[in-house]
Amino acid sequence: MREFLKLVCFSAIFAFSSIANAAPPSLNNGNKLECSEEDSGFYLKFTGAALLPNETGLGSFTDSWQYANADGSVTALSKPSKATYKFAATGLIGYNVPDAATFIEAEYFYLSNSQHNYNDTSDGPLSFGSVFFNVAVPTPPGSTLVSDAYLKYTINQVDVRTGYEFITDKKNLELFPSVGVRWSDLTHSLTFLVGNVKTSYWGVGPSFALDALYRIYKGFKLSSHFDANLLIGNVEATSLLNFGTLNRYKSPNTSRIVSAFGAKLGLSYDHAFSNQSRLQIEGGYQAGTYIGAFDILTAFINTGPATQRIASITTDNFSYSGPYGSIAFLF
Repeated sequence: MREFLKLVCFSAIFAFSSIANAAPPSLNNGNKLECSEEDSGFYLKFTGAALLPNETGLGSFTDSWQYANADGSVTALSKPSKATYKFAATGLIGYNVPDAATFIEAEYFYLSNSQHNYNDTSDGPLSFGSVFFNVAVPTPPGSTLVSDAYLKYTINQVDVRTGYEFITDKKNLELFPSVGVRWSDLTHSLTFLVGNVKTSYWGVGPSFALDALYRIYKGFKLSSHFDANLLIGNVEATSLLNFGTLNRYKSPNTSRIVSAFGAKLGLSYDHAFSNQSRLQIEGGYQAGTYIGAFDILTAFINTGPATQRIASITTDNFSYSGPYGSIAFLF
């Protein structure tokens, strides 16, 4: 989360200070920004990233182990899921309207990150338990109990936006504010030996983005991106436990407004071909966050009359961060 906040601050400061320092755009025919012919037409962009997911609250929690201390007390130790960097991809198609300095874009982002978490009794615990159920399992010497869990996140996201290009008189600074619509679908799935804990969110809503390019030397440019989104949708949470008897738990679909933010900071290089097409290569660091997107259930299993019930529901934030690289081609 700290990395995301730092990146947002750097990206926002760069982009908004660029606006403050930008000279008014030159006009063509009284109402249009000058736009060269080589900047018009279709373009494609593919981005690959190594992203590390992060979830607040109980999101990365899997199990708890109890250990004896020399003074006779007991320490409960959480062994949360250890996230790793995994590949994520973005595909974008856009169109620069000739002589209008206006662009239209459609972008698809996909993330799938699965982590295998395996713990055993090799370090001598007294017992095993979890916040997701009210059962404690003793682990005497020689016990072969293992905790084997998989935590998987997925994001499917579509952005459609339109914007305008501003260029300073010296043409060393380019600004691209845009507005549009975002649709997001996020899932969290934790599966383990005796059940699973799952939650999902989908939402759609308005989006605002600001991109900035600052020419450093010839084709090299400093690039910055910031987007803010307000998603209106639904969140659902379920849990399943099987300790000899199947126990199911569900929090029905609940309306939820989620704020989502994204930021990038990188360095790009443009190469123009003789046929007026262009190639752009870019690399940097990116981050994104969804505030209040997931609900996580904890539960009491059925041990007698009217004992099966949902113990608690926690609302978690989800974020990701990591390096990225992209290649774009303008026809």
